[in-house]
Amino acid sequence: MRYEKLRFLILDFKQSFLYSWNYGGQKMNDFLRMCLNIITQIGPYLVVLLLLKYLVNLQQKRAKEREEEQKKGIIRTHYTIKTEKTLTIIFVFGILFTGGCTVASAIQQDDIFPPLVFGIAFVVFFIGSLNMIMWKLEVDEDEITWRSTFGRKRTFHFEDITYCERRKGSMRVYVNGEKLFTIDSNIDKEEFMEDIKRRRIPVKSYWANQHKKNRK
Repeated sequence: MRYEKLRFLILDFKQSFLYSWNYGGQKMNDFLRMCLNIITQIGPYLVVLLLLKYLVNLQQKRAKEREEEQKKGIIRTHYTIKTEKTLTIIFVFGILFTGGCTVASAIQQDDIFPPLVFGIAFVVFFIGSLNMIMWKLEVDEDEITWRSTFGRKRTFHFEDITYCERRKGSMRVYVNGEKLFTIDSNIDKEEFMEDIKRRRIPVKSYWANQHKKNRK
């Protein structure tokens, strides 16, 4: 009788333990799933914010270095202007992500809308990456070599620049009276603009030019 009671207590404890383990495991799985969902939803925004903060800090660091060089009377005569590598890497990852999503949604979805949206995003990331990788402006003393998004090259000099036109953070450069290229707002162009200022090349406002044209 005594052994039967002990056996019953052991079986009852075993069942209670297994139930608690399974129930606790299920709760843990639910908790981990919830954390994963939160990370998936918030993670991309945090990554973008951190990268933007990194780019801002990098630009501030370079501006400080240029200020120190100016104080010491150092003027660099050879430099290259192009998109930051970090931003280029983001767009390349964007190509891989949207490309994969386009293929996956085309295979799994009967509706054409999801593949169409991802396809448009893929094209945007692809063109943006191509522009960031190919576009470059190289300055060697008075000589400037510009390479376009599609590989077109042109060499000219500062004296050939008629004027520059500022619009929403970007800078349009006019050579011999015609617009040759635009330096986007996401590109560090301070060094180039310092050369423009030293050579007293006019920098105009786009909106002021438009206002003058409308008055004529």
